Amino acid sequence: MNGRMAGVVACALVVALASPSSAQDPSGRHGDGHAEMHDIYRLWTPPLNPNTSCCDNSDCRPTRAFVDDDGHWRAWNGALWLQVPQDRVLPPNHAGDGRSHLCEKEQFIYCFAPGEIRG
Repeated sequence: MNGRMAGVVACALVVALASPSSAQDPSGRHGDGHAEMHDIYRLWTPPLNPNTSCCDNSDCRPTRAFVDDDGHWRAWNGALWLQVPQDRVLPPNHAGDGRSHLCEKEQFIYCFAPGEIRG
């Protein structure tokens, strides 16, 4: 494969990773998937602030996520990959469904629950 073709393939891979590819991929957009998980989200609290809630009835939803090269979680909010502050990360599979979940509004992350950790 020549250099130009490799660049095209790499660009296509980045676009595929950064945009929803099917109905089963979480979009990360506000409201998408919230209703099905609302009863679970309403019980979530930020790890360092147990007297507050992660959820305001619209900001939590299933999302895609990964660990970047620096060891930080990145979560898709429907438009951007956001770096998750370590003090907002809940235990893996906190939702119990294997998916990652993001509670965020206007790029402020209230809570993030990574999905099942896969190798």
